[in-house]
Amino acid sequence: MRRDLNLNQNRNRKPFKRRRKAASVFAALSLALSLAACEAGGPGDAIPEFETPKQSTIGVPKPTGAILPPVSAYETTPEETAPTAVNGETADASSSPEASLGDLPTTPETTPTQPTVTEPVGPTIEIVDTDYEVYSKLTEDMYDAATSRLGSDNTYRMAHTLMKAQQGQPVNILLLGGTSYAGDGGSKPEKTTEALLYEYWKRTFPASALSINRDTQSADDPYFAIHRAAEFVATNPDLVLIDYSAVDDGSDETRLYLENLVHRYLTCDSQPAVMFLYIYGTVQQDDTDSQRIIATRYRLPMLSLGDAIEAGIHSEAIPDRSAVITEAGRMTDAGHAIFAATLERYFNTIRAYIRSDKYNTSYGIPESPTDATRYSGSHIADNENVRPSSKAGIAKGSRVNADYPNGWTSNAAGFELRFKITSRNLGILYQVVPDASGAEVDVFVDGLYVKTFSCSDPELSQARTRSTELYCGGAKATHIVTLRMKDGSPGAFFALLALLVS
Repeated sequence: MRRDLNLNQNRNRKPFKRRRKAASVFAALSLALSLAACEAGGPGDAIPEFETPKQSTIGVPKPTGAILPPVSAYETTPEETAPTAVNGETADASSSPEASLGDLPTTPETTPTQPTVTEPVGPTIEIVDTDYEVYSKLTEDMYDAATSRLGSDNTYRMAHTLMKAQQGQPVNILLLGGTSYAGDGGSKPEKTTEALLYEYWKRTFPASALSINRDTQSADDPYFAIHRAAEFVATNPDLVLIDYSAVDDGSDETRLYLENLVHRYLTCDSQPAVMFLYIYGTVQQDDTDSQRIIATRYRLPMLSLGDAIEAGIHSEAIPDRSAVITEAGRMTDAGHAIFAATLERYFNTIRAYIRSDKYNTSYGIPESPTDATRYSGSHIADNENVRPSSKAGIAKGSRVNADYPNGWTSNAAGFELRFKITSRNLGILYQVVPDASGAEVDVFVDGLYVKTFSCSDPELSQARTRSTELYCGGAKATHIVTLRMKDGSPGAFFALLALLVS
């Protein structure tokens, strides 16, 4: 579902207007006066210099594996009646050594309430000015283009996070989405956006301990990210940076997944600032993109590397796109530097706003026309707390994925796996191999065909996880779910890693 990047596309793009020299001088003087008004110390005060940290010092150990409720949370009762017949065949649950059926726990239907956040107070902000031209070739035109998506963004939560850092309190940043955070396309770990962000933070807020967590497992999968959210909500994030532009196809499903993901973090106890990024957006997005629609609806800030690059090429600050973006759509060292500098400048702009009338003093989560809480209570389950009602040609344990070893595996022709599940929504996490050995699997819910998915993808360079939603009912109900090898499937390998339940 990755977006095909058309590097020559330039849709809905208004011509760049070059600033007049007098306007630039006036803007520079205004910014200087604004920053000077925010300084806490005297002219001689300085922020201590810090060495660039090694990559291993960034953040805290990243969560791995499935978050599973205790086994006692599942009610195990014998099945009273046989499962619904599928294609004329009725499964005999009593013949299975695992005939006990585990109904999944559910979360009471409640509407999350927004905790009250105290308006940040503290010392006057000290602005650390960065020479962006020297640092990364970021020009005024490029920054203006990158921030053109900001629209009516609310700055309250972002300012609150930056105030925490200024006061020396610890800050936790969560990165969701593309793997460019980790340095795909870059030459060294210390040249990645993540490392440069860490360096900026320690240089600007030397007393604030910074942790950076990154959800690498659901890098291209907002649906999976919803079910992993409980893991990261528990870390009490202060700032959540989201980039799913690579898979943002503008579909209703993608929009629903992204909105539920955003709502989950906006309503969590730590009340983090949430910000959308367009790292892979190397062409101009339009108003149909899910990220833009959701960010506008919730008044969230947006920054676009793609727009900054386009402006840089237009003004000849960047020689060509290959200098910042590889053919595979990954950032080079220069691309990482430009994007990190864009983030830095935005953060410093918010810091300058904190003591001005441009700073929003409150934020209320807007009502959504869609069901933004459909996946509340979502979690991940596996064979440690869910038992199939019947299975044929299926072995217990997935063993092909170190993060999710407690699933179910098969390499036998004609395999079948059946569950009785009580939940509102259900999806699965499964393994995909880069050759033709993977099976094609038919999905039936209550005897009715739902979909077919493949465990093979020749376009991959290595095996990876993938998720798919089996049903989304909205109301709690009990269903018989059957996964069966498709007739005529070229391969037989199947690894169900986990169930995605809400």
